[in-house]
Amino acid sequence: MWPKGQQGRPVRALIDKAAFRHNIELAEALASPAQALVVVKADAYGHGMLELASAAGDRDLGVASSDEALRLHEAGVTNRTWVLEGPFSDQCFKLSKVHDIVWVIHSDWQLALLTENSDQAHKVWFKIDSGMHRLGFAPEKVPFLLDWLSKSSEVSLLGWFTHFSSSDEWQTPHTQRQMAVFNDAVSQSSTQNNSVDDNPALCLANSAAVLKHPLSHQDWVRPGIMLYGGISKLDSAEDCKSLEGQSVQRAVMTFRSAVMALRKIKKGEAVGYGRTWTAERDSMIATIAVGYADGYPRHAPNGTPVLVKGQRAALVGRVSMDMITVDVTDLTSVAIGDEVELWGKALPIEEVAECAGTISYELMTRITDRVPKVYSD
Repeated sequence: MWPKGQQGRPVRALIDKAAFRHNIELAEALASPAQALVVVKADAYGHGMLELASAAGDRDLGVASSDEALRLHEAGVTNRTWVLEGPFSDQCFKLSKVHDIVWVIHSDWQLALLTENSDQAHKVWFKIDSGMHRLGFAPEKVPFLLDWLSKSSEVSLLGWFTHFSSSDEWQTPHTQRQMAVFNDAVSQSSTQNNSVDDNPALCLANSAAVLKHPLSHQDWVRPGIMLYGGISKLDSAEDCKSLEGQSVQRAVMTFRSAVMALRKIKKGEAVGYGRTWTAERDSMIATIAVGYADGYPRHAPNGTPVLVKGQRAALVGRVSMDMITVDVTDLTSVAIGDEVELWGKALPIEEVAECAGTISYELMTRITDRVPKVYSD
């Protein structure tokens, strides 16, 4: 029987604001005295941008687009906001007139937009492509940028920006090469007589670099995934040293549901669409109210971990739109309505992502609108 008092479908994403604040403070402690840009793009990695922006205090916020910045403004969020992809059109600059906006500029066509909208002041960072080869000006264009800046009285350069391609890998030398390329390029800004400050601010470190590459911290860091507890594994002894004396990240999202059916099946019987799992013994199968329409990964294979009443169990059979099935044969006293954790405080999201052949970022951002978010402090 379904437990009395439990109303509606039980799937929930529980969002812990205190854990989010803890993770911000951890990033700040690791990177001190650098300032931390709190990245809340992609709806705060699926956690709810407006709710978590309010939990960030008065810190600067980072979003991907002017549309996301507009959402913050319309909700009454007054924090200075960095638009990491920069402006896409003249319309974007209307936001700068009503909100404290910082544009990250990465291309010549964005310089042209700034020139065309020289009737108002603009705050910018220039992004340098130090080896990611996705966005950014070539390092050799720094003199051109400085010359352009000297002729653009309405543009204030706050600093220089780059992005690492493999900072999550401890052993690779590529991050050190990127730092060297970046530092060599921006050193030119302090040797030319122009409107740039003698010591322009530098921003290099993403979450992995905050944890693993202290030389990259400089003036600003921009943690994203670590603020949501999405980097739970450290892959070397050196990683552990970087966190010595620091409390660890906390999971901000706990994705939960409940057992909605229990079924005994005999050895040789199959479960789910396509009969992708067959019982090797008489088994007890629990059906859980969650599926790919909620954001649970459809390609999660047999054996993906699930916690039922805090006990570890294994996904069996293909993930359906609204349900999954789990082998609970070896668990004690499982009943209808028992709580199930898909990932969260007790089951790291990275472990589930690895089983599903993806990353924690994707699982977080794919939680769908039909899953209620429940916030707590």
